[in-house]
Amino acid sequence: MSTDLLLICLVESIASFALWPCGSTQTKNLLTSPSSVPPPRHQPGITTGFGVHSSTRATLSMTVAPSADTVIKRFTFERAWYPVMPISYAETDRPNAFTLLGRRMVLWRSADGWACVEDACPHRLAPLSTGRVKSDGNLMCRFHGWEFAGDGKCAKIPNASPEASASLCGSPETAATRFPVRDDGGLLWVWPESGDAGFANSLLSSPAVDPNASKFEWIMTIPPVSYESMVENSMDPSHAPHLHEGTFAASEMVRLEEYEVASDIEPQGYLLKHGGYTQKNVGMDASRRFTAPSFVHVEYKLPSGKKQDFQLYFTPSTPFETRVMTNLQAPQLPAWLPARGLLTDLFHAFFLTRKGLWRFSDQDRLVMQGQDQTQSEDPHRAQLAWDIVSPSDTGVSTFRRWLERVGGGPFSASNPTFVPTKEGENRWNVHGKHCPSCRRTLKLVDRLQKQFGKLSAASAAVAAVLAIRGALSRAIIATAISILMQGASMSMERGRRSFFGLERELWVPQVYAK
Repeated sequence: MSTDLLLICLVESIASFALWPCGSTQTKNLLTSPSSVPPPRHQPGITTGFGVHSSTRATLSMTVAPSADTVIKRFTFERAWYPVMPISYAETDRPNAFTLLGRRMVLWRSADGWACVEDACPHRLAPLSTGRVKSDGNLMCRFHGWEFAGDGKCAKIPNASPEASASLCGSPETAATRFPVRDDGGLLWVWPESGDAGFANSLLSSPAVDPNASKFEWIMTIPPVSYESMVENSMDPSHAPHLHEGTFAASEMVRLEEYEVASDIEPQGYLLKHGGYTQKNVGMDASRRFTAPSFVHVEYKLPSGKKQDFQLYFTPSTPFETRVMTNLQAPQLPAWLPARGLLTDLFHAFFLTRKGLWRFSDQDRLVMQGQDQTQSEDPHRAQLAWDIVSPSDTGVSTFRRWLERVGGGPFSASNPTFVPTKEGENRWNVHGKHCPSCRRTLKLVDRLQKQFGKLSAASAAVAAVLAIRGALSRAIIATAISILMQGASMSMERGRRSFFGLERELWVPQVYAK
């Protein structure tokens, strides 16, 4: 995989990548001359912003309304499987907190396998994620010691007698709210519908998983960007030459004239096909398949015959936070390699702390956050791209039409307010603190920094003693060792800072510097 396309796959998902389908709905682009632009039209029901519906004005394209038999039933975001974290990210000896569709939940490894409940103890509503997993697999609330089994039922109440505890734990009121969970393809999946209906419905559907997905490393980031903006970005490859200067150049742009909807738009998703958009991939055949609610599968077939396959998941946490999982499909180190785990962590951390990578990522993130803020301030404001200004807008327009047809986005009823936060911009909060490889590597870096510092100080003390005693040649050697250890300590400090990045005031000017 070329470096450029590898970066595209990874960072388009961190921060991540017309005209209308054939059949009863047709679109005609009208870009030949001003006289060809039709009169303004008002189209009711277009999904704007974060699922809020309003009328929108279109002046650059003309769409024939779909017939009654093409209207699809409402898609329910609460009745779907969502990947919430790679299995490699989940701790087996403690609770794993996360948020899905605005609801706080917690995962843990129980005696019967992975379990998921609401992150609230029914006793005093304390967060169960602050508790601990006991040796028998029960999740213990830190507040008063209540314990819960993998099925969500209360297993023990320490402040009640054994008889009273058994009686109370048999009551449905003492059970934690439980959700279906499963592991598949190297990811942990949750169905955000509780109760008997939730478990029954979850059996009628399977996660969208590639059979080979578990063979490769999954990387998760949690950028402070809306689900809508993240998915749209993955459908909009033509922005790359303009936004990502440094990796691309605007002069390398190739007009994206071939971008079409290659399937019907169904509740389950749709398929898009397009050609190249830079001089590096001109002539390629590409496809982008959206499988509701969160999977985008990108495939490139280059003129050289080489094929590239990118898998992206976008799981909505809150209105302005999305859990993004990317399968790099990079081969893992062989199992026989000595210190394989350490080397894997070091390679991972080295790649995920590169300044150029985060610069690429934040070029996307800052733009998408700006979009979210503007859309939040004016929820009824429509983007021209939703109505296909040019063929390159097909991907964005099609996703918006899918949202329209399924009844709006995951937070359409909440009308959320955008609240900017510097904490969410810190690369440690976006990736590092969630990633076991980065946490282990940072711990190692901290330990080495301290050890090198101690060795430097000790060598300096030895050099001083040797100088006093007149052993100048040995004192020089000890001084050199002290300087070397101090340099190593400073190098570890620089490595440590790379996990967190620069302050916004220093970093933003570098993001868009040529």
